[in-house]
Amino acid sequence: MTRGTRIFYASDIHGSERCFLKFLNAAQFYKANVLILGGDITGKIVVPLLRRGSGYEANFLGRTQRAETSDEVQALEKAIRFNGFYPVRLEQDEYEAILADKAKQSALFERLVVETLERWLTIAEERLQHLGVRCFINPGNDDEWIVDRVLGQTQYVKNADGQVTALDDEHEMIVVGYSNRTPFDSPRELPEEELEALIIRLADQLAHPERAIFTLHVPPHGSGLDHAPLLRDGQVVTRAGHTVMTPVGSLAVRRTIERYQPLLGLHGHVHESRGARKLGRTLCLNPGSEYGEGVLHGAIIQLARDRVAGYQLVTA
Repeated sequence: MTRGTRIFYASDIHGSERCFLKFLNAAQFYKANVLILGGDITGKIVVPLLRRGSGYEANFLGRTQRAETSDEVQALEKAIRFNGFYPVRLEQDEYEAILADKAKQSALFERLVVETLERWLTIAEERLQHLGVRCFINPGNDDEWIVDRVLGQTQYVKNADGQVTALDDEHEMIVVGYSNRTPFDSPRELPEEELEALIIRLADQLAHPERAIFTLHVPPHGSGLDHAPLLRDGQVVTRAGHTVMTPVGSLAVRRTIERYQPLLGLHGHVHESRGARKLGRTLCLNPGSEYGEGVLHGAIIQLARDRVAGYQLVTA
């Protein structure tokens, strides 16, 4: 390693194309030779652009927006993608047919996710491969299983979820995109005991766990990196006009970090809990997320052989 391993880590961009492009640009801007996107990479909402006469109309950001010319339509689609949504042009009869059929809704959403990811992976390879930058894009609990198939089609970007990967000659990484149980019944959730068993199975394969990176999507419980609004019957609980926050991280993640004491823990999942904490000798980071604003939060980490030589939480 001539310049050591310098990581740029981000998480929870939820389909925001603006954040994804900033993630790629971080390699040169921060002089990182490893990029890691730590989960929840896909969006959740489709925004139809409905044909109206010579143009299209879309309900976007709380108001009806109209685009007449081809350039205006493309600009509207770009704005929608940058906010983490999926634009699709539809005739009124197509829209009504999809609205009435949940299977068609699911098929449309899957198609848009696949098309977006395939485009992103092409951009990543074009921008990064000639720089010698390694790029890891891993799914998180909110990502549907189709994501794994798309990520598996590329030779350049690596999905390291559920694997042990060598980052360099001295540091290995394990990746787990599952979370503990949430109120939202997301695609990748496990009971704590199963999540702990999965992490242990990977950690036991490490040659030097004390020099490893644990990229675990959910933060350790009670670490201060896992405070989210308390929900009761699906509603946010407030007290004296203030949102009540509660730890929602994983006990399994905390126990395994305390057991193996890796060099570094990289987390996400809880957007509101940007920060850095130590669990024993392990530095744990959650860069947080404001993807809806087009803001990319990240962390730069400089690795030495047996320690984190330096880190910084950054915003782009």
